[in-house]
Amino acid sequence: MSTLSKLPTRMTIIVCLGILLSALVPSSGKLDIVVSILTLVLIIMLLREDMDPGMRGWMKLALGTYAIGVTADLLDEIPEFNDHWLIDTSDDIFLHIGVFLICFCFIKMLDIHRTLISKLHHQIEVSQKLEKNLSRLALEDHLTGLNNRRALFRRFDEMAINVQRGMLAYIDLDNFKQVNDNFNHQCGDELLIQIANYLNETVPKGSHIYRIGGDEFVVLLPSDNPELCQAWINSLYDASASTRQQFSIDISVGLSPYYPGNLSDPDSILAKADRAMYQEKQGKRATYV
Repeated sequence: MSTLSKLPTRMTIIVCLGILLSALVPSSGKLDIVVSILTLVLIIMLLREDMDPGMRGWMKLALGTYAIGVTADLLDEIPEFNDHWLIDTSDDIFLHIGVFLICFCFIKMLDIHRTLISKLHHQIEVSQKLEKNLSRLALEDHLTGLNNRRALFRRFDEMAINVQRGMLAYIDLDNFKQVNDNFNHQCGDELLIQIANYLNETVPKGSHIYRIGGDEFVVLLPSDNPELCQAWINSLYDASASTRQQFSIDISVGLSPYYPGNLSDPDSILAKADRAMYQEKQGKRATYV
């Protein structure tokens, strides 16, 4: 960020107006020196900036006019030119116009920098929002709105750091393929959304739900107490009873505990829960229509 951009806008405008007024009103020699020094400071600061292309012409005009005024003022001190009418009348005029143009360029440059900084801040905010949305989309299942497999493995990393324990539930819909075959894929999608809603409605507080495949879901339960886990499974069965009957499907659930000793190997936790789910599926004697 440039030096000019760091200056307070209101104070800078007040200083420029003060310099301009001091240059225009009759004053003593000491005040003229102060005005000249402050004007020189403004010139040095402007010359150190990356000049906007549209301001280069104005800056050249300001410096040229001020230089003519300073030259005329110096010539006026030479006895041979002391009474020359052109020098007597032009030195103050060119100095005043030069100071005015320099102050104008300074304030204009400050405004350009502030506007640019404001636009950059806006672009940064837009980029941050876009990055946040992209990150959310990368971790979210577009159909159900649940977190996806990538988000699940990120969660495993967080739990490993925080040394957490609980129970992983691997959920699969039995006979789901016939829903797409006998009805249509849109109906199958609506069924998956409904199952996601049942999970959201029934899981204990502090649980995390993920859709990791077509009709496969994972729930991270905050407790590894088998009785509490079974109570939740029963509530899921009860909540989904009418839907399961309507589409002739069932829900199979396999459980696998996670704890600090196995959180570093999430694949093994998923594989164990998957085997438990498959054993339950094989052991069922449900009849599908």
